[in-house]
Amino acid sequence: MKFGILERDGLARIGSLEIDDISVRTPAIAFVDTERYPAPPGALRLKREWTGGKGDVVIASSSFSAEPRRSENHALLHPGFRGSPYAEEQPSDDFALPRDPAGLLLDSEKFIAALAGLKDGPDLVRPTFCSVMGTPQRLAFLAYCGFDVFDSIPLIMSAENGWYLTTTGQLVYDKVEELPCSCPACSAGRRGKDELLQHNYFTAINELRLVKHSISEGMLRELVESRIRSEPWMVQNLRLLDLHHHDLLEMHAPIKGTRFHAGSKESLTRPDVLRWRKRLEQRYKRPEGARVLLLIPCSAKKPYSLSQSHMRFRQAVWDSGKANLVHEVIVTSPLGLVPRELELFYPAKDYDIPVTGHWDRDEKKMVEEMVSWLVESQKYDLVISHLGDEREPVNSVLKDFMDTSQGSPGSRESLLRLTDAIKAHAPEAKGPKRGARDVDDMRSLCRFQFGDAGADLCENATVYGRWPNLKITTDRTQLGMLTGERGMVSLTLDGAAVLAKRDSYCVEIEDFMPKGNLFVVGVKKACKEIRIGDDVVVVHDREARAVGVARMTPVEMDLAERGEAVHVRHALAMPI
Repeated sequence: MKFGILERDGLARIGSLEIDDISVRTPAIAFVDTERYPAPPGALRLKREWTGGKGDVVIASSSFSAEPRRSENHALLHPGFRGSPYAEEQPSDDFALPRDPAGLLLDSEKFIAALAGLKDGPDLVRPTFCSVMGTPQRLAFLAYCGFDVFDSIPLIMSAENGWYLTTTGQLVYDKVEELPCSCPACSAGRRGKDELLQHNYFTAINELRLVKHSISEGMLRELVESRIRSEPWMVQNLRLLDLHHHDLLEMHAPIKGTRFHAGSKESLTRPDVLRWRKRLEQRYKRPEGARVLLLIPCSAKKPYSLSQSHMRFRQAVWDSGKANLVHEVIVTSPLGLVPRELELFYPAKDYDIPVTGHWDRDEKKMVEEMVSWLVESQKYDLVISHLGDEREPVNSVLKDFMDTSQGSPGSRESLLRLTDAIKAHAPEAKGPKRGARDVDDMRSLCRFQFGDAGADLCENATVYGRWPNLKITTDRTQLGMLTGERGMVSLTLDGAAVLAKRDSYCVEIEDFMPKGNLFVVGVKKACKEIRIGDDVVVVHDREARAVGVARMTPVEMDLAERGEAVHVRHALAMPI
């Protein structure tokens, strides 16, 4: 049996499971195939060892049984895969799987611990099998947890118990007068256990199709946040996973994702959202010349600079004559704070939130903590609050500040107060003005993206171009470019050499010159800070030989036997 990962969305993945030269796209259901419960035509089948055929997942014969054993098993599950206390200890299966899955349904702490054990080691790159749990409403969440193959046992059990399964829960079959489904079984005009089972199969298959599409589009988390409402077990599991294993989830969350809707309490603890807040606290330093903090509200339009409200804010700042001294920071949920120079960086321009004018307790606490951190750590000479709905929680943690909005930041009077406050109270500018602030802003962004090594990219540099497409150059040599589409700095080979000197965001290879994309067979090690989607440097003995975009986590680069590690953009020319 072979397994290859084709697409990723966090721990979830679309994979190719190859059994006896027959390929199956995962996530998939292995359907129990017996005379009483025949598998759907063309489906992956789950069979007992002595009856299994080509391309089947097989359950090995028990040591207590006289059933014959096959000499070769290509997709093997041992008899204790469902956690029987009577099953003997077995060597590793072809699949990674949690033990006692039925027990994990009763204990969320154990479920999360078992999942972390599976995904924090060599089992990460193996296909993961999930038994008993996979009802349709759970499939999105379980795929999000990294499970690849499910059995049909819960679908059969539900039919036997008279449960009509949907993607939002289960209904009592006999009490549903009009079946809310148009599958062949529900449209047949008759009811019975066979029709109920076929409906349950149909619902699960369709849900997995939606799950695969969501993975491919990078939108599985949104589907999960909607599906978990059907069952407290899933809500508590997702919350525990976010709180106790953020590092695991964050490692697999791409650095550049797709646009998302932050519409639930769980959106505050998405791994990419938490990473934003943690990275601000760990890496961020304000632009050196920005000595006046201006706190302003977010806008529905992203990036914020293109919105009408922010254009008015910026004009008011410009009219003060001291715009180079002002550091605009947007207050928003779920991110907390977005410094203006980071507004293109994911997810700052890629989220939508419902606007009610009301901030709940968790949002207030989050923004209070972040504003307190910003003011205390960045040491501004003047703090101005120009906020609307956010005004109350933010102002409650500020001490020495000016409030220019009085709750109506977009009004003409408030904008005039803002201009006058900056003009009258901002300190005088020191040192060179022209171009210096652009470099300061870019240095902050590079440090946010690459850590301390990123600041070296802006040493004695010049930044030019028309926002949002800005180039970083030194002595007429381009080191990188910020693009509006990515919202990140894309490195040239010269820029890659700067990071290579610091051994930061590097993928070490054997002594060869990359001719195309880099595959894992050529990787020796990778820096642990790398995330999928990051710009990385392909190096040998700290010599930058290529630069490109990471396609795997550093852990996968170490464990995987095949697959693309880095999509190379520029490579060092081969010596003649």
